[in-house]
Amino acid sequence: MRFLKSFPVFLLLFLIQSCSSDPYEVDTSKVNLKLEFINLDSIVNFSNNQKLIDSKAQLIKSNREILDFSFGYCLGIPLRPDTTFLRKVNEFKKDKYIQRLEKSIQKLPKEQFKAELTDAFKHLKFHFPSSKIPTSVFFVNSLFSASVFCTEKEIAIGMERYLGANARVIKELPPQQFYEWIKIGMEPRYLTRDVLAAWLMTNYLEETNENYAAEMIRWGKILFLCNVLLPEEKEEVVLRYTSAQLEWANASEKAVWSYLVDKELLFKTDEETRINLLKEGPYSIGLPKESPDRIGQFMGYKIVKQFMEEEEISLEKLVAMPYNELLQKYKVN
Repeated sequence: MRFLKSFPVFLLLFLIQSCSSDPYEVDTSKVNLKLEFINLDSIVNFSNNQKLIDSKAQLIKSNREILDFSFGYCLGIPLRPDTTFLRKVNEFKKDKYIQRLEKSIQKLPKEQFKAELTDAFKHLKFHFPSSKIPTSVFFVNSLFSASVFCTEKEIAIGMERYLGANARVIKELPPQQFYEWIKIGMEPRYLTRDVLAAWLMTNYLEETNENYAAEMIRWGKILFLCNVLLPEEKEEVVLRYTSAQLEWANASEKAVWSYLVDKELLFKTDEETRINLLKEGPYSIGLPKESPDRIGQFMGYKIVKQFMEEEEISLEKLVAMPYNELLQKYKVN
C-alpha cells in the first residue's frame, strides 16, 4: 500500500524532471571528430630557416588559403620566392613589439581552447551530421587583422585578439585605430564563441542581400545555434555582452522593437541601417548611448529563441526556414 500511495508522487517528479530537461542536451562522447590543431604562430617564431621553408612547402599543398591569409593578407609577407619570404619573416620576428606580443600569445591557454573547440564542433556534428565540419584549426598571429578567418575546411584564429584588454601589448595599441570598446572586446572568453559564429556565418548562414529583417533573423539563428552548441557557456558570452549590457537589452526589448517598427526599419535595404544596428561599435546608433552595440543581433536572437521554445523543429530546419516565418510568430515581451 505504501508503494501504491507513493507512486503518483514519484510519477509527478519524473514528469517535472522530463519537462524541465534541456531538449538540446545531448551526449557527444561517441561523436567521431578529427580536428587537427596547428600552431602556425609557433612554427613562424621558433623554427630555423630550413624548417620554416619545409613547413611552408608542406602546408601550401593542403592549406594554401590559410597561408595566403596568414602571411599575405595579415603580415604582408609573400610566400614566394623563398629568399624574400625568409627575409620578411625574420624582419617581422626582430620587431620589439612583435617579440613582446609573441610572448603574450604563448601564455594563452591553448589546450583549454582546443578542448572547448573540439566539444563545440562535436555538438555541431551531432546536430548537423551531413553538413560542413572543419578539419584543421590554425593558431596564428594576424597582427590584429582579423579575429577568425574560415575557408570551407579550415579555421585560422588571430590569437593576439584574445589577450585581454589589460594586457600591456593591448594597452600599447594606438587609440586612434583601436578604440577602447575594441580593446574591451579582446577577451579570451570570447574565442570559442567567435570561432563557432564565424564558421556558421561562412558555411551555414551566409550574409543575405535582402532587407534588414532578414539579416537580423540570420544573426538570431547564428547566436541561437551558438547558445545550443556551447551548452556550458553563459548567454552573455554568446551574445558578446557584459552582464550589465545583457540586462539593459532584456529590459529594453519592447522599446527596441517599437523603435524598429515606428521607424519602419525592418524592411529597409540600405547599408546604414545594418551598420547602425548589426555591426560592432561603442553602442547601437539611433538608441541611447547606454545601449549595447549590435542590438539588432540581440533582437534576432530573442525572436529565434522564442520561436524555438514554442515550436518543435530541428536545428537543421531552423537554418533553412525563411526569416519572415519566424518574424510573423514573434510576440514582444
